[in-house]
Amino acid sequence: MAYDPGIQAYVDRTRNALGDMADLGALTLTQRRARADRTAALINEPYPAWLEVNDTYIVLTGRELLVRVYRPRAQGPLPAIVYLHGGSFMAGSPQGHDFITASLACNTGALVLSVHYRRAPENPYPAPTDDAYEALCWAAREADLLGIDPTRIAVAGDSAGGNLAAACTLLARDRGGPHLRMQALIYPTLDADFDTPSYLHNTEDAFLTRDAMRVALEAFLPSADTRHDGYALPMRAESHTGLPPAYLLLADQDPLLDDGKRYAEKLRAAGNPVQVSVGTGMIHGFLRARRLSAAVDTEFHQMCAALRQALALPEPAERW
Repeated sequence: MAYDPGIQAYVDRTRNALGDMADLGALTLTQRRARADRTAALINEPYPAWLEVNDTYIVLTGRELLVRVYRPRAQGPLPAIVYLHGGSFMAGSPQGHDFITASLACNTGALVLSVHYRRAPENPYPAPTDDAYEALCWAAREADLLGIDPTRIAVAGDSAGGNLAAACTLLARDRGGPHLRMQALIYPTLDADFDTPSYLHNTEDAFLTRDAMRVALEAFLPSADTRHDGYALPMRAESHTGLPPAYLLLADQDPLLDDGKRYAEKLRAAGNPVQVSVGTGMIHGFLRARRLSAAVDTEFHQMCAALRQALALPEPAERW
């Protein structure tokens, strides 16, 4: 299947800019992280005047977590979206996802908290998952300081961050909170089954391969025992009942497509409200192509509309 024209333009531009770093296969860990930063730099834009952005830190025993805070200019406490960035558990950062998270704040009207967690392989599971859940609890606990409404919180994440967002909903259910209005999972990594149809037959994704995902999950889950842990691989949780409504945004040419589709089936079977949208002609990471593709822009705004509905927010007067 051919790419959406805007996706093709994004692929061509990115490959030309990255050169030998375009393909993950032969990259060292340092190169993989540098590649993520360079890819992000290609799409960064100045913020609109009505968006306030600052960095803060969650101070925990033995570590500090960077949080980039995006606040649309508005009166009163705002709903919040706790966002976990992607990067194959090994790369990525709030800075590297700046365009995506700024866009999310601008087009939902919610305050977005973009969290940096410890990364594999130096810090394998449960470190990234623990950090994600700690950040979620911090957001609810420090609601007054942050200027957010603790009764209107959602969690979201892309790729590896989608794994962490899904895990947060399971932990919040099992540990008594925080209460969540929605989980938005964007081309998420939810299992370690490399023999799904999308892994075996969906080989058209320009930047993500089956082998690259195997490396990522081996870094995140170096011990075979952890692959039976539902917080590490939310697909394998013993129960999916009692979770917040879900929005899954997937790509038809992504090797991870079946992770998302199968998880949606599990959530539905357990009685949770689920919306699924599969972008046609799309690849893993396609939100970065929003300025080049009308189809991606439509997919993004549909997800924003679902988040606004869940968080009881009106449509913003301005889009960005």
